[in-house]
Amino acid sequence: MSTTAGTGAICLQGGRELTPPCDDMDRLVVERSNGAIVVLAGAARPGSDYAGASARTVAHYQRLGASVDIVPDPRDDVATAIDALHDDVGLVVLPGGSPGGLLDVLMTPGDDGSTVGARLVDLWARGTVISGASAGAMVLCRHTATPDRSSDRVEGLGLVAGMAIPHWSPGSERRWALPETLLWGLPECGGTLIDAGMMIGVGQGAAAVRSGSTWSTIHRTTPQPVPR
Repeated sequence: MSTTAGTGAICLQGGRELTPPCDDMDRLVVERSNGAIVVLAGAARPGSDYAGASARTVAHYQRLGASVDIVPDPRDDVATAIDALHDDVGLVVLPGGSPGGLLDVLMTPGDDGSTVGARLVDLWARGTVISGASAGAMVLCRHTATPDRSSDRVEGLGLVAGMAIPHWSPGSERRWALPETLLWGLPECGGTLIDAGMMIGVGQGAAAVRSGSTWSTIHRTTPQPVPR
């Protein structure tokens, strides 16, 4: 499904997240949040990698004047992670790493059958903002590549149409045969902010979208309708 009025804003970032060049972009995202900020570092490996990605996110947003809570690793206990994604959460941050690993984290059910992915969709439908970088951006789309596993496309959460290409520069998408797929070209430290069915370029570089066979730069000052 594509974004509609009443759902939360979504920021698709191309990577090299949590660095000073991303500050202005992340401030814009925080401004759209009306509630607690949490980080779900599910694209990181369990243990010290998860802890490190979470700590870097906390430090980055603290530098921007915002407080961030850490969602416990769902691989330890799905129910505890879902409890941390409570109704007062206004922004969920999904840092990069492994898109395949993040999909596993989002789609693996707990003892009662609940999944973290379904909880994210529910929060977004209630107005929670989601900011995903690299793998975090990829899984928010209808389709995602899993280059750490195979060249095949798989289903993502479907909050945004098409498929995200992180670390993008013109032509870098050619590693995948995607002739009919809507593509989001997301440069490092940049991307697009999607809100109420409209999109605008944010951060560094020039984000672009490909509909059909044509690439178009996403305007940085004038919101445009999100392609379908």
